Amino acid sequence: MTREPVKVAIIGGGIGGLTAGIALRRAGFEPVIYERAEEFGEVGAGISLSPNAVKGLEALGLGDFLARTSNEPLDQFLFHWKTGEELLCYDRRETRQVYGAAYYQLHRADLMAGLVEAFGPGNCVMGAALARLDEDADGMRLAFADGREARADIAIAADGLRSGVRERLFDSSEPRFSGHVAWRALIPADRLPARASEPASINHIGPGRNLVTYPVRGRQLVNMVALTRSDEWAEESWNARARPAELAALFEGWADYVDAVIGAIPQDALYRWGLFVREPLARWVKGRVALLGDAAHPMLPYMGQGASSTIEDAVVLGRCFAAATEPLEALRFYEAARIERAGFLQAESNLGGDRLQALDPYALRDNPPQNEDALGIFSYDPVRVELA
Repeated sequence: MTREPVKVAIIGGGIGGLTAGIALRRAGFEPVIYERAEEFGEVGAGISLSPNAVKGLEALGLGDFLARTSNEPLDQFLFHWKTGEELLCYDRRETRQVYGAAYYQLHRADLMAGLVEAFGPGNCVMGAALARLDEDADGMRLAFADGREARADIAIAADGLRSGVRERLFDSSEPRFSGHVAWRALIPADRLPARASEPASINHIGPGRNLVTYPVRGRQLVNMVALTRSDEWAEESWNARARPAELAALFEGWADYVDAVIGAIPQDALYRWGLFVREPLARWVKGRVALLGDAAHPMLPYMGQGASSTIEDAVVLGRCFAAATEPLEALRFYEAARIERAGFLQAESNLGGDRLQALDPYALRDNPPQNEDALGIFSYDPVRVELA
Protein backbone atom coordinates (compact mmCIF):
# COMPACT_ATOMS: atom_id res chain seq x y z
CA MET A 1 0.00 0.00 0.00
CA THR A 2 1.70 3.20 -1.18
CA ARG A 3 -0.82 5.94 -0.51
CA GLU A 4 -0.72 8.53 2.28
CA PRO A 5 0.00 7.14 5.75
CA VAL A 6 -2.90 5.03 6.99
CA LYS A 7 -3.87 5.39 10.64
CA VAL A 8 -4.82 2.03 12.13
CA ALA A 9 -6.36 1.85 15.60
CA ILE A 10 -6.23 -1.51 17.35
CA ILE A 11 -8.78 -1.88 20.13
CA GLY A 12 -7.42 -4.29 22.72
CA GLY A 13 -3.86 -4.97 23.81
CA GLY A 14 -3.94 -8.72 24.35
CA ILE A 15 -2.08 -11.34 22.35
CA GLY A 16 -4.10 -10.62 19.22
CA GLY A 17 -3.87 -6.84 19.37
CA LEU A 18 -0.14 -6.81 20.07
CA THR A 19 0.65 -9.38 17.38
CA ALA A 20 -1.47 -7.44 14.88
CA GLY A 21 0.41 -4.29 15.83
CA ILE A 22 3.78 -5.97 15.22
CA ALA A 23 2.58 -7.41 11.89
CA LEU A 24 1.25 -4.06 10.69
CA ARG A 25 4.47 -2.31 11.66
CA ARG A 26 6.50 -4.82 9.68
CA ALA A 27 4.19 -4.08 6.76
CA GLY A 28 5.14 -0.40 6.97
CA PHE A 29 2.38 1.04 9.15
CA GLU A 30 2.37 2.72 12.56
CA PRO A 31 -0.68 1.35 14.39
CA VAL A 32 -1.74 2.52 17.82
CA ILE A 33 -3.16 0.12 20.40
CA TYR A 34 -5.90 1.30 22.76
CA GLU A 35 -6.09 -0.91 25.85
CA ARG A 36 -8.68 -0.52 28.59
CA ALA A 37 -6.39 -1.77 31.38
CA GLU A 38 -4.15 0.74 33.13
CA GLU A 39 -1.13 -1.51 32.62
CA PHE A 40 -0.26 -4.77 30.96
CA GLY A 41 -0.59 -7.78 33.19
CA GLU A 42 -1.67 -11.41 33.06
CA VAL A 43 -2.93 -13.75 35.72
CA GLY A 44 -0.40 -16.55 35.81
CA ALA A 45 -1.08 -19.36 33.37
CA GLY A 46 0.60 -21.46 30.75
CA ILE A 47 -0.10 -21.28 27.06
CA SER A 48 0.53 -23.61 24.13
CA LEU A 49 1.58 -22.34 20.73
CA SER A 50 1.30 -24.91 17.97
CA PRO A 51 3.46 -24.84 14.81
CA ASN A 52 0.87 -22.94 12.77
CA ALA A 53 1.18 -19.99 15.16
CA VAL A 54 4.92 -20.34 15.73
CA LYS A 55 5.56 -19.99 12.00
CA GLY A 56 3.80 -16.64 12.13
CA LEU A 57 5.62 -15.37 15.21
CA GLU A 58 8.97 -16.39 13.79
CA ALA A 59 8.20 -14.41 10.64
CA LEU A 60 7.58 -11.38 12.87
CA GLY A 61 11.06 -11.67 14.37
CA LEU A 62 10.11 -13.46 17.60
CA GLY A 63 11.87 -16.75 16.93
CA ASP A 64 14.81 -16.17 19.27
CA PHE A 65 12.49 -14.93 22.01
CA LEU A 66 10.34 -18.07 21.79
CA ALA A 67 13.36 -20.37 21.80
CA ARG A 68 14.67 -18.68 24.97
CA THR A 69 11.43 -18.61 26.95
CA SER A 70 9.57 -21.75 25.90
CA ASN A 71 9.62 -25.48 26.47
CA GLU A 72 9.07 -28.02 23.71
CA PRO A 73 6.96 -31.05 24.72
CA LEU A 74 8.46 -34.28 23.41
CA ASP A 75 5.30 -36.27 24.11
CA GLN A 76 1.61 -35.61 24.65
CA PHE A 77 0.24 -38.36 26.89
CA LEU A 78 -3.36 -39.32 27.55
CA PHE A 79 -3.91 -41.46 30.66
CA HIS A 80 -6.94 -43.26 32.08
CA TRP A 81 -8.57 -41.18 34.79
CA LYS A 82 -8.71 -43.94 37.41
CA THR A 83 -6.08 -46.55 36.62
CA GLY A 84 -3.46 -44.10 35.35
CA GLU A 85 -2.64 -46.40 32.43
CA GLU A 86 -1.44 -44.84 29.18
CA LEU A 87 -4.13 -44.66 26.52
CA LEU A 88 -2.41 -42.67 23.78
CA CYS A 89 0.86 -40.88 23.20
CA TYR A 90 1.55 -38.35 20.45
CA ASP A 91 5.27 -38.13 19.71
CA ARG A 92 6.32 -34.51 19.08
CA ARG A 93 10.04 -35.08 18.50
CA GLU A 94 9.84 -34.45 14.75
CA THR A 95 7.42 -31.54 14.89
CA ARG A 96 9.92 -29.10 13.37
CA GLN A 97 10.72 -31.43 10.49
CA VAL A 98 7.10 -32.33 9.78
CA TYR A 99 5.44 -28.93 10.19
CA GLY A 100 8.25 -26.41 9.74
CA ALA A 101 8.18 -25.02 13.28
CA ALA A 102 8.26 -26.10 16.90
CA TYR A 103 5.40 -26.76 19.30
CA TYR A 104 5.99 -24.48 22.28
CA GLN A 105 4.62 -24.15 25.80
CA LEU A 106 5.39 -21.11 27.93
CA HIS A 107 4.10 -18.76 30.59
CA ARG A 108 1.41 -16.48 29.18
CA ALA A 109 2.88 -13.50 31.01
CA ASP A 110 6.23 -14.15 29.33
CA LEU A 111 4.59 -14.19 25.91
CA MET A 112 2.80 -10.94 26.68
CA ALA A 113 6.02 -9.32 27.86
CA GLY A 114 7.79 -10.35 24.65
CA LEU A 115 4.97 -8.98 22.49
CA VAL A 116 4.87 -5.68 24.39
CA GLU A 117 8.61 -5.26 23.99
CA ALA A 118 8.47 -6.07 20.28
CA PHE A 119 5.61 -3.66 19.64
CA GLY A 120 6.78 -0.95 22.00
CA PRO A 121 4.81 0.20 25.06
CA GLY A 122 5.11 3.79 23.84
CA ASN A 123 2.71 2.92 21.01
CA CYS A 124 0.00 1.79 23.44
CA VAL A 125 -2.60 4.09 24.99
CA MET A 126 -3.49 2.58 28.36
CA GLY A 127 -6.65 3.09 30.39
CA ALA A 128 -8.57 3.62 27.14
CA ALA A 129 -11.94 1.92 27.52
CA LEU A 130 -13.83 2.35 24.26
CA ALA A 131 -17.21 4.04 24.68
CA ARG A 132 -18.13 4.82 21.05
CA LEU A 133 -16.89 3.95 17.59
CA ASP A 134 -18.36 5.92 14.69
CA GLU A 135 -17.58 6.07 10.99
CA ASP A 136 -17.88 9.32 9.05
CA ALA A 137 -16.67 10.68 5.73
CA ASP A 138 -13.15 11.15 7.09
CA GLY A 139 -12.73 7.72 8.71
CA MET A 140 -13.31 6.49 12.25
CA ARG A 141 -13.86 8.43 15.46
CA LEU A 142 -13.05 6.65 18.71
CA ALA A 143 -14.40 8.00 21.98
CA PHE A 144 -13.24 6.63 25.32
CA ALA A 145 -14.88 6.43 28.72
CA ASP A 146 -12.55 9.04 30.23
CA GLY A 147 -13.45 11.64 27.61
CA ARG A 148 -10.46 11.20 25.31
CA GLU A 149 -11.01 10.89 21.58
CA ALA A 150 -8.94 9.67 18.66
CA ARG A 151 -9.27 9.33 14.91
CA ALA A 152 -8.20 6.54 12.58
CA ASP A 153 -8.71 5.34 9.04
CA ILE A 154 -9.22 1.73 10.09
CA ALA A 155 -10.19 0.08 13.39
CA ILE A 156 -9.22 -3.49 14.27
CA ALA A 157 -11.27 -4.87 17.17
CA ALA A 158 -9.18 -7.32 19.17
CA ASP A 159 -11.19 -6.82 22.34
CA GLY A 160 -11.95 -10.41 23.22
CA LEU A 161 -14.92 -12.69 23.78
CA ARG A 162 -17.09 -9.89 25.16
CA SER A 163 -16.10 -7.50 22.40
CA GLY A 164 -17.95 -4.22 22.62
CA VAL A 165 -17.26 -3.61 18.93
CA ARG A 166 -18.79 -6.94 17.95
CA GLU A 167 -21.84 -6.15 20.08
CA ARG A 168 -22.29 -2.69 18.55
CA LEU A 169 -21.68 -3.51 14.91
CA PHE A 170 -21.96 -7.24 14.24
CA ASP A 171 -23.86 -9.29 16.82
CA SER A 172 -25.74 -7.98 19.83
CA SER A 173 -26.50 -11.41 21.33
CA GLU A 174 -24.85 -12.34 24.62
CA PRO A 175 -22.18 -15.07 24.79
CA ARG A 176 -23.71 -18.41 25.83
CA PHE A 177 -22.34 -20.55 28.65
CA SER A 178 -21.02 -23.75 27.07
CA GLY A 179 -21.44 -26.03 30.08
CA HIS A 180 -17.66 -26.26 30.45
CA VAL A 181 -15.63 -24.80 33.31
CA ALA A 182 -11.86 -24.37 33.31
CA TRP A 183 -9.62 -24.36 36.37
CA ARG A 184 -5.99 -23.28 36.25
CA ALA A 185 -3.01 -22.95 38.54
CA LEU A 186 0.75 -22.55 38.39
CA ILE A 187 2.42 -24.92 40.84
CA PRO A 188 6.06 -24.78 41.97
CA ALA A 189 7.73 -27.82 40.45
CA ASP A 190 9.39 -28.84 43.70
CA ARG A 191 5.94 -29.55 45.18
CA LEU A 192 5.17 -32.16 42.51
CA PRO A 193 6.36 -35.59 41.38
CA ALA A 194 9.44 -35.37 39.15
CA ARG A 195 7.52 -36.52 36.07
CA ALA A 196 5.45 -33.31 36.16
CA SER A 197 8.58 -31.36 35.15
CA GLU A 198 9.51 -33.58 32.23
CA PRO A 199 9.14 -32.02 28.74
CA ALA A 200 5.70 -33.46 28.09
CA SER A 201 1.99 -32.80 28.40
CA ILE A 202 0.32 -35.19 30.84
CA ASN A 203 -3.44 -35.41 30.36
CA HIS A 204 -5.74 -37.62 32.47
CA ILE A 205 -9.15 -38.05 30.91
CA GLY A 206 -12.43 -39.34 32.29
CA PRO A 207 -16.19 -38.95 32.10
CA GLY A 208 -16.98 -35.28 31.71
CA ARG A 209 -13.60 -33.94 32.80
CA ASN A 210 -9.87 -34.00 32.27
CA LEU A 211 -6.74 -32.56 33.88
CA VAL A 212 -3.53 -31.66 32.06
CA THR A 213 -0.10 -30.50 33.26
CA TYR A 214 3.07 -29.28 31.58
CA PRO A 215 6.14 -27.34 32.76
CA VAL A 216 6.82 -23.65 32.00
CA ARG A 217 9.67 -21.24 32.77
CA GLY A 218 12.15 -23.96 32.15
CA ARG A 219 11.03 -26.44 34.76
CA GLN A 220 10.45 -24.07 37.66
CA LEU A 221 6.65 -24.10 37.41
CA VAL A 222 4.06 -26.60 36.28
CA ASN A 223 0.92 -25.32 34.58
CA MET A 224 -2.26 -27.18 35.45
CA VAL A 225 -5.53 -26.87 33.55
CA ALA A 226 -8.59 -28.89 34.52
CA LEU A 227 -11.79 -28.91 32.50
CA THR A 228 -15.09 -29.93 34.05
CA ARG A 229 -18.81 -29.69 33.30
CA SER A 230 -21.49 -27.63 35.01
CA ASP A 231 -25.17 -26.94 34.37
CA GLU A 232 -24.78 -23.22 35.02
CA TRP A 233 -22.27 -20.46 35.64
CA ALA A 234 -23.27 -17.74 38.06
CA GLU A 235 -19.94 -16.00 38.72
CA GLU A 236 -19.84 -12.32 37.81
CA SER A 237 -16.11 -12.56 37.12
CA TRP A 238 -14.83 -14.53 34.15
CA ASN A 239 -11.80 -15.44 36.23
CA ALA A 240 -12.54 -16.11 39.90
CA ARG A 241 -10.36 -17.51 42.66
CA ALA A 242 -11.24 -21.00 43.83
CA ARG A 243 -10.21 -23.35 46.63
CA PRO A 244 -8.20 -26.47 45.80
CA ALA A 245 -10.67 -28.47 47.92
CA GLU A 246 -13.40 -27.66 45.38
CA LEU A 247 -11.34 -29.11 42.58
CA ALA A 248 -10.32 -32.10 44.68
CA ALA A 249 -13.98 -32.97 45.23
CA LEU A 250 -14.58 -33.03 41.47
CA PHE A 251 -11.61 -35.36 40.90
CA GLU A 252 -12.12 -37.67 43.88
CA GLY A 253 -11.09 -41.21 43.08
CA TRP A 254 -8.84 -40.26 40.17
CA ALA A 255 -5.30 -41.56 39.64
CA ASP A 256 -2.58 -40.85 42.20
CA TYR A 257 -0.88 -38.33 39.88
CA VAL A 258 -4.04 -36.21 39.67
CA ASP A 259 -4.45 -36.35 43.43
CA ALA A 260 -0.83 -35.25 43.91
CA VAL A 261 -1.21 -32.34 41.49
CA ILE A 262 -4.35 -30.97 43.12
CA GLY A 263 -2.85 -31.49 46.58
CA ALA A 264 0.17 -29.39 45.59
CA ILE A 265 -1.79 -26.32 44.46
CA PRO A 266 -1.07 -23.34 46.75
CA GLN A 267 -4.23 -22.09 48.43
CA ASP A 268 -4.11 -18.73 46.63
CA ALA A 269 -3.07 -20.04 43.19
CA LEU A 270 -6.25 -21.63 41.79
CA TYR A 271 -8.59 -19.83 39.42
CA ARG A 272 -11.72 -20.96 37.60
CA TRP A 273 -13.81 -19.50 34.85
CA GLY A 274 -16.82 -20.46 32.82
CA LEU A 275 -16.22 -21.05 29.13
CA PHE A 276 -18.58 -19.18 26.85
CA VAL A 277 -19.27 -19.59 23.14
CA ARG A 278 -20.73 -17.41 20.41
CA GLU A 279 -22.23 -18.32 17.07
CA PRO A 280 -19.92 -18.10 14.04
CA LEU A 281 -20.17 -14.86 12.09
CA ALA A 282 -20.74 -14.70 8.34
CA ARG A 283 -18.79 -11.42 8.16
CA TRP A 284 -15.90 -9.97 10.14
CA VAL A 285 -15.69 -6.65 8.32
CA LYS A 286 -18.14 -3.77 8.35
CA GLY A 287 -17.05 -0.58 6.65
CA ARG A 288 -13.68 0.38 8.10
CA VAL A 289 -13.88 -2.02 11.06
CA ALA A 290 -12.64 -5.62 11.28
CA LEU A 291 -12.78 -8.18 14.09
CA LEU A 292 -9.79 -10.26 15.13
CA GLY A 293 -9.22 -13.19 17.50
CA ASP A 294 -11.81 -13.98 20.16
CA ALA A 295 -13.88 -11.00 19.07
CA ALA A 296 -14.46 -12.84 15.79
CA HIS A 297 -14.22 -16.55 16.68
CA PRO A 298 -14.05 -17.51 20.38
CA MET A 299 -13.54 -21.23 20.83
CA LEU A 300 -13.30 -23.82 23.57
CA PRO A 301 -9.73 -24.84 24.50
CA TYR A 302 -9.88 -28.52 23.57
CA MET A 303 -7.69 -28.12 20.48
CA GLY A 304 -5.40 -25.55 22.07
CA GLN A 305 -6.04 -23.16 19.17
CA GLY A 306 -7.47 -20.04 20.82
CA ALA A 307 -4.24 -18.06 20.95
CA SER A 308 -2.78 -19.77 17.88
CA SER A 309 -5.75 -18.89 15.67
CA THR A 310 -5.59 -15.30 16.93
CA ILE A 311 -1.91 -15.11 15.98
CA GLU A 312 -2.80 -16.50 12.56
CA ASP A 313 -5.35 -13.67 12.15
CA ALA A 314 -2.79 -11.04 13.08
CA VAL A 315 -0.06 -12.32 10.76
CA VAL A 316 -2.43 -12.60 7.82
CA LEU A 317 -3.82 -9.12 8.55
CA GLY A 318 -0.36 -7.61 8.28
CA ARG A 319 0.25 -9.40 4.98
CA CYS A 320 -3.07 -8.16 3.61
CA PHE A 321 -2.19 -4.55 4.38
CA ALA A 322 1.18 -5.03 2.70
CA ALA A 323 -0.43 -6.54 -0.41
CA ALA A 324 -3.45 -4.26 -0.87
CA THR A 325 -3.56 -0.96 -2.74
CA GLU A 326 -5.88 0.67 -0.19
CA PRO A 327 -7.12 -0.16 3.33
CA LEU A 328 -10.62 -1.36 2.49
CA GLU A 329 -9.14 -3.80 0.02
CA ALA A 330 -6.83 -5.03 2.79
CA LEU A 331 -9.83 -5.76 5.01
CA ARG A 332 -11.54 -7.65 2.18
CA PHE A 333 -8.40 -9.74 1.66
CA TYR A 334 -8.22 -10.44 5.39
CA GLU A 335 -11.81 -11.58 5.74
CA ALA A 336 -11.60 -13.80 2.65
CA ALA A 337 -8.34 -15.39 3.82
CA ARG A 338 -9.36 -16.08 7.40
CA ILE A 339 -13.07 -16.69 7.88
CA GLU A 340 -13.19 -20.30 6.62
CA ARG A 341 -10.05 -21.37 8.47
CA ALA A 342 -11.15 -19.81 11.76
CA GLY A 343 -14.65 -21.24 11.42
CA PHE A 344 -13.16 -24.71 10.98
CA LEU A 345 -10.98 -24.32 14.10
CA GLN A 346 -13.90 -22.94 16.09
CA ALA A 347 -16.15 -25.88 15.18
CA GLU A 348 -13.51 -28.54 15.82
CA SER A 349 -12.48 -26.97 19.13
CA ASN A 350 -16.05 -26.78 20.34
CA LEU A 351 -16.52 -30.49 19.56
CA GLY A 352 -13.27 -31.44 21.23
CA GLY A 353 -14.64 -31.75 24.74
CA ASP A 354 -17.17 -34.36 23.70
CA ARG A 355 -14.42 -36.32 21.95
CA LEU A 356 -11.91 -36.09 24.77
CA GLN A 357 -14.23 -36.57 27.72
CA ALA A 358 -15.89 -39.70 26.36
CA LEU A 359 -17.76 -41.83 28.86
CA ASP A 360 -15.37 -44.70 28.14
CA PRO A 361 -11.72 -43.54 27.92
CA TYR A 362 -10.81 -46.86 26.34
CA ALA A 363 -12.77 -45.77 23.29
CA LEU A 364 -10.14 -43.09 22.76
CA ARG A 365 -7.42 -45.72 22.90
CA ASP A 366 -9.15 -48.14 20.55
CA ASN A 367 -10.53 -45.50 18.17
CA PRO A 368 -8.29 -42.43 18.43
CA PRO A 369 -10.19 -39.22 17.68
CA GLN A 370 -9.36 -36.72 14.98
CA ASN A 371 -6.55 -34.75 16.56
CA GLU A 372 -4.64 -31.70 15.30
CA ASP A 373 -2.35 -33.82 13.14
CA ALA A 374 -5.16 -35.77 11.46
CA LEU A 375 -7.13 -32.58 10.86
CA GLY A 376 -4.17 -30.82 9.28
CA ILE A 377 -4.29 -27.96 11.78
CA PHE A 378 -0.53 -27.72 12.30
CA SER A 379 0.23 -27.65 8.56
CA TYR A 380 -1.35 -24.24 8.06
CA ASP A 381 1.14 -21.44 7.43
CA PRO A 382 -0.15 -17.86 7.93
CA VAL A 383 3.02 -16.53 6.29
CA ARG A 384 2.35 -18.26 2.97
CA VAL A 385 -1.38 -18.89 2.77
CA GLU A 386 -2.97 -17.41 -0.36
CA LEU A 387 -4.60 -14.03 0.22
CA ALA A 388 -6.92 -13.64 -2.73
